[in-house]
Amino acid sequence: YEVHGEGEPLVMLHGFTLNHTIWDQFVEDFSENFKVILVDLRGHGKSTNSSSIFTHKESAKDIYGLMDTLQIDTFKGVGFSSGGMALTHMATMDTTRIEAMVLIGSTSFFPEPAREILTSIDFETINKDWMNRLKQDHIGGEPQIRNIITQWKSVTNSYDDMNFTPPYLSTIKAQTLIIHGDRDPFFPVDIATTSYNSIPNSYLWIVPNFGHRAFDNVPLWADTFTNVVTQFFSGEWSD
Repeated sequence: YEVHGEGEPLVMLHGFTLNHTIWDQFVEDFSENFKVILVDLRGHGKSTNSSSIFTHKESAKDIYGLMDTLQIDTFKGVGFSSGGMALTHMATMDTTRIEAMVLIGSTSFFPEPAREILTSIDFETINKDWMNRLKQDHIGGEPQIRNIITQWKSVTNSYDDMNFTPPYLSTIKAQTLIIHGDRDPFFPVDIATTSYNSIPNSYLWIVPNFGHRAFDNVPLWADTFTNVVTQFFSGEWSD
């Protein structure tokens, strides 16, 4: 993990197959107001995973373990995809520690479109550009990348790790901003609207013409994302 800046803790969690560097372009701005904590999820980047098993629930426990080690009680969070799913687990495990969170391209369960995409992915058929990025992000090289892909595909047979029904989501007390691309191929936009209707203190931002990674594709959009999230965390949206 890395820590940047001072102030109220802000934990930023990446998506599956990525590492903490997806947030690099935002660190300078966010660290002006927060102590930004960037984490490599279990088995990703420089983090180990001796169990060779990945679940979002276990990842949530990992992050709480890190917060305890850093003696951080309450904090804010931003999570993209699997990072958002880990935050969802965290917000339901303990409703007192996350004050506010931003869930980007996240989901409460794995729908068939996501399972079909994951089923089609194999280590041997990864294109050159993606493989080069994976090698850059994960210091363990091919063995680590193989494990990540195997664990990613295992989601197709998992139905209990991500299984948040509306009544379960309604227990979340953290103020929540849901950001979702209207063309997300993994998680249809109705999943985001259901989460919005289920989480009591929540806000929904459907991003037009964006897919799964609806936060940093275009420089101008990245600035907009930073401004909106900063405003949200400031408490200006509170009733």
